[in-house]
Amino acid sequence: MIDPITVEVLRAKLEAMADDGARTIVRTAISPIVSDGKDCSCAIYTAGGDLIVGGGHVEAHFHTGVNGVHAILDTHGETIAPGDLFLVNDPYTGGGFHAQDVFIHQPVFHGEELVAWVGTSAHMMDMGGGAPGSFVPTATECYQEAIRIPPVRLSRAGEEQSDVWSILLNNIRMADIISMDMRALISGTNVAATALDELAGSYGADVFKAVVRELIDLSEREFRDRIDRLATGRYSAIRWVEWTESDYRVPCTLTIEQGTLVFDFAGASPQTPHYYNSKPYVISSLLGVQIAALMAQDLPFNEGIFRCIELVCPEGSIVDAQPPAPIGGPHLEAGNTAVEAAMHALGLAVAASPEHEANRLLSSPLATGGMALHGWAAVGHLGQPDNWLMLEGGGALGTNPGHDRDADDWGPYNVGKGAVVEYPDAETMEDYYPFSICRRDIRKGPQGAGRFRSGHGADVSYRGCGDQVLFGITMGNRERIPSPGMAGGYPGSVNELEIEGVEGDVRAVLCHQQGVLLHPGETFTVRVCSGGGWGDPLDRDTAAVEHDVKDGRITEEEALETYGVAVGDDGRTGERRAAMLKERLQRAAPAAKPLGVPAPPENGPGHSRPGRTLYPGVEVRGDVAVSLRSGAPLARRPDHWTEGCPRIHGFLPSHPSADIVAYLDPLTGHTLAVDVVKVGDVERGFDCGPDFWTAERDGVEANERAAAAV
Repeated sequence: MIDPITVEVLRAKLEAMADDGARTIVRTAISPIVSDGKDCSCAIYTAGGDLIVGGGHVEAHFHTGVNGVHAILDTHGETIAPGDLFLVNDPYTGGGFHAQDVFIHQPVFHGEELVAWVGTSAHMMDMGGGAPGSFVPTATECYQEAIRIPPVRLSRAGEEQSDVWSILLNNIRMADIISMDMRALISGTNVAATALDELAGSYGADVFKAVVRELIDLSEREFRDRIDRLATGRYSAIRWVEWTESDYRVPCTLTIEQGTLVFDFAGASPQTPHYYNSKPYVISSLLGVQIAALMAQDLPFNEGIFRCIELVCPEGSIVDAQPPAPIGGPHLEAGNTAVEAAMHALGLAVAASPEHEANRLLSSPLATGGMALHGWAAVGHLGQPDNWLMLEGGGALGTNPGHDRDADDWGPYNVGKGAVVEYPDAETMEDYYPFSICRRDIRKGPQGAGRFRSGHGADVSYRGCGDQVLFGITMGNRERIPSPGMAGGYPGSVNELEIEGVEGDVRAVLCHQQGVLLHPGETFTVRVCSGGGWGDPLDRDTAAVEHDVKDGRITEEEALETYGVAVGDDGRTGERRAAMLKERLQRAAPAAKPLGVPAPPENGPGHSRPGRTLYPGVEVRGDVAVSLRSGAPLARRPDHWTEGCPRIHGFLPSHPSADIVAYLDPLTGHTLAVDVVKVGDVERGFDCGPDFWTAERDGVEANERAAAAV
C-alpha cells in the first residue's frame, strides 16, 4: 500500500519531467512550427506502454504514443536494451497522427529492468512524398505520400545507426532542418529519461511502479464513477467529411453502461481514395483529450481515462482504413469530425444529466473538424527550397460557446486545459519565409449566432515577396456543411479561401486542392469557420448585440437581421423580434406527429420524475416531452421529441447539399433546435436516447431483432 503523499509527490515530479522534456524540444528545435508554434510533446509511459503523464502543448499526442510503444514491443521484444532509440512515423505501423508527426521513443532502464518509456513528437516540415511538406491531397494510395517508417532503431545501445539516418535524410526535403528538429526530439527524451532513472533510483523501481499503477487506477476508478452518474442510454450524432462535391458519413452512437463510454461508428463511409482516412487510435487520442476536459479536468490525464472509453470502428471504413488507402492526415478532417460527432453525443448525455458536475461546462458541439489548413512552398531567403504551414487555418477556428457564455476567438476549444498549438508571430514567419502578412484579424459577421454566440475565426491575408510564385496546397473542411449549434443556436460559418489578383479580380480556392499558384502581387485570404451558437439568437441580450456592433464584429444591418436588434431603439427591437417569431411560425410546416393532448402539469399527476431533462429546454413530464419555454407538449415517449415541433427546412441560406432545419416551439416560434443535415441522407442529425425516455423504443427494437432471428 503506497501512502497518498508519496503518490502525489511522484505525480508532480513526473509531470515536471514531461514538461521539461517538452521545453527542451522547444528550446533546441529550429523550425518555427516547433520553436514558436510549440507543435510538440513529451510523454512518459509504463514499461508495457500505458500512458502515465504528458507534457507540452499538443495534449492529443500524449496517448498517440501508446501506439508506437506497443508496436516497438511487438517488433523488437526481448532485444530492447539500454541506450536504444526508436523512430516511428507510419500511422499503419505504430506511428502518430500522420507521417510528419515523428515519434522518438526511448526505453528507460533501472539497472537491468525496463521501467518506463519516454516518447517525444513534433511536426516535421517535410517527410518526403509527392509534395513539399508531405501533405499530398491528390494521393490515392499511401505509397504516394510521405516516407512511412515502422519502428526502427536510430541508436542501438547508445551507438547511432547512421544507415537509418542516411535512408531517412535521403528521402526528405530540407534534410538539414529536419535533422536538427529530430535531434531536438532526442534531446527531449534524454532529459526526461535521465530524470526518470534518477527518480527510480531515489525511490526504488518497485515503489515507482506501484505509484504509477495507483495513479492510473485512481483515474480509472474516479472516471468510471463519473460516467455512472450520467443518464444511461444511447445518444447519437452524425457529421460529414467533405471533398469538393462528395461527402463521407461519420455517424456515432454513444452507449453509456457500467462505467464505460462506448462510441460506435457503425455506418461510417468506406475508406476513401483521399488522404484523410483515419484510424481508431487517432480518434481515441483526440477524443480522450476532449472527454477529459469536459468530465475529468481535475484527474491525472493517464491511461485510466482511456480504459473507460471504447471505440467500435468498422474495418475498412473511413475511421479504420487499411493499406493501401492514403493516410496522410488521419487526425485532420475525418479524425476530428469523428470527435465532433462523439462529443456531440456525449454533450446530449450530459444535458440529460443536469445534476452532473460536467453540466456546468456544457457547450454547443465542437467544430474541430472544420480546419482550413494550408501550406506553401517556394525558394527561401537562403536560395534553398523551403515550405511551411499556416497554423491559423489549422486551429484558429471560431470556438463553440458555452451554455452560459460567449466563446473566445481564434481557438478550437470552448473547454480545455491550455494545451494548444500557438501561432508564431507575423514577424517570425516573415523572417523565415518569403511572404508578407497583409492582415491578421477576426472574421467579421454573425458567427454561430445564438443567445450565446461562437467565437470568430481567423481572417488572414498575405502575399509572396519579390517575383517568385508560391506553390500551395489546401486541406480544409466545412466548405459547404456547417457545424450545428445547440438549444436553438444557429449553425456556424463555413470556410472561405480565395485569391485576389493584381487587378482586383477574386477567384475562390477549393478547400482540398494541390498545386495552388499565388503569383507575384496576388493576395491569398483565408476566413476560418466557426462553431454553432447556443440558444435562440432572439434571446440574446440586447446590450451584448450592441456591444458586438460597437466592437465591429457585426454591422447594424446584421444585428437587425440575425438578432432582431435595432441598435439604440428598444421599442423597435421588441417589435422586430415579435415579427420574426410570427414569421417563423407562418413559414413552418406542421409538426410531423402533433401530440394533440395537453402536457401533464409540472409536478402534477403522471409527472413521476420531475425535472428530467431530455434536451436543453425540453423536459420530460410523465410520458410527454414538453417545451420549458411555453409548456407545449412535443412528443410522447419514446418518439423523438422534435416530432411535435413545427419545422422549417432551408431555415437559413446554405449550400444546396446542406439542409438547415429549424424545430420551433409550437406556441412561441422560438427555435428549440436548429439541425444541419446532408440533403438526402438522414432526417435528423442527432438523437437523445436516455433510458428514462427510450425504454419502450429499445424494447420494440429488441423484439423486432428477436423475431427476425427466428
